[in-house]
Amino acid sequence: MTNKDTTWDSYVHYGYIKKDVPFSEHMEIGEKPEMVANRFTDVEIELNPVEVAVYDVLMGSYRMHLHPDIDVKARKAYYDDFNKGKNWFIENNPQAYFDLID
Repeated sequence: MTNKDTTWDSYVHYGYIKKDVPFSEHMEIGEKPEMVANRFTDVEIELNPVEVAVYDVLMGSYRMHLHPDIDVKARKAYYDDFNKGKNWFIENNPQAYFDLID
């Protein structure tokens, strides 16, 4: 099923309430779980599609906050988004947090 199918709700399927998932209004959710690796340790962990989407946004936000051509206010906003995603993982999948983010 695709995300366009109104009978399929990835958030509900994986046990989440959409409004409680950071970035949910702007994320594109895949269809299948994916293996994600920590780029420093090569530790891999399987994430469900909602977790993959949150992880992608938080890591993108982290990278953007380091970009030298972005003003300080925008950097802070990106870092705040990184922290939203990080804190969500701490509450919803602590093992993924420790393996991938910490």
